[in-house]
Amino acid sequence: MNELRPNIIFVLLDGSRVDRLKISAEFNELIKDGTLLDNVTSAMPYTFGAINVILTGQYGKENGVDGYYKVAGLKNNILFLPEVLQQNGYFTSRGLLNDKILSPRGFDIRKEFNEYEEDLNTKHPELIKETYKKAKGKPFFTFLQFSRIHTVTVTDVLKKFEWDDKKFYNNKKNNLKTYDKVFREAGIYAKKIRNIVDELGISDNTILIFFTDHGTGIGERFGERNYGSFTYEETIRTFYHFIGPKIKKNSKSESLLSSVDIFPTILDLCRIPVKEKQPGKSFADVIKEGIIKNHGTKYAFSETGALHGLYPSPEKPNVFCIKTSKYKLIYFETPNEWSLFDLENDPLEQKNIFGTGISLEKELHEKLLNWINRESKY
Repeated sequence: MNELRPNIIFVLLDGSRVDRLKISAEFNELIKDGTLLDNVTSAMPYTFGAINVILTGQYGKENGVDGYYKVAGLKNNILFLPEVLQQNGYFTSRGLLNDKILSPRGFDIRKEFNEYEEDLNTKHPELIKETYKKAKGKPFFTFLQFSRIHTVTVTDVLKKFEWDDKKFYNNKKNNLKTYDKVFREAGIYAKKIRNIVDELGISDNTILIFFTDHGTGIGERFGERNYGSFTYEETIRTFYHFIGPKIKKNSKSESLLSSVDIFPTILDLCRIPVKEKQPGKSFADVIKEGIIKNHGTKYAFSETGALHGLYPSPEKPNVFCIKTSKYKLIYFETPNEWSLFDLENDPLEQKNIFGTGISLEKELHEKLLNWINRESKY
């Protein structure tokens, strides 16, 4: 029944890096209140590709948004989370930096916030209040995009450095200081969102999900000023932090997951069955109190096609990877090159061990090619 279904507040901390969570006192405080999953592979390391995967549970080839120039390409026959929730009695809203980055399907309220002029620490709590009021007792779903990291990246990186400007790549220490400063703002914002839920008195029936769509590079890889060019860990390893009733507190998991797992998980938490077969698998039981299970996926996939850089391909992906809990294999289609990394012993992905006789290499090679060349049923 609708009254038993939880409110869902989905908070995108756009561009947040997993390895910087520890620097925010506010975020570390929030972590104690729920379950943190910090090894979720983003299927596409740029915003509108990533969020369409999350909200459909389908990869780009299947959902239609598989390139920078395909932002409006979501297929009509693909299930879309806000629409599914709306059809099951939810009142829905969203606040984005640009209304065009996401389909309007399934949203009762759509608001666009100017990232340079409006204070999201005020605007987003106001939107939650408005949504709660207009829902009139119905459960509600709100999708919020905190864009400050994006704003600073555009201002201090994209507008100052060309993709091949070595001054940027040689200045990683200061780049990280700039990043850390704005990430701390994200932590303060996240705490404000938590506080408004408490102020409204709805914490007993609201699930808060703080997450990132992709990380943000600080110059680790020549040719990538921020994100979307490659599939290295600093941009594809993401996190999801769940806070809510019956969600484990002060819990953390590093088990490998994929962003295609989020869609079935949220529907599971909302007790909404879906007949259509999904590539991802719900982990709702894993984050609930009193349930301890081995979980995670054996393989996770990611792909991208850059706007600029060494191998630009904004129309379609041309960099692909398959990841396990220990290894990652990357295929660069344009130069037809392969890289294999031991993530346990080489977490910064500095030593390419492709062709050195690793027993799993052939299996990963075949699985990645099969995934790239698969035929979509949609």
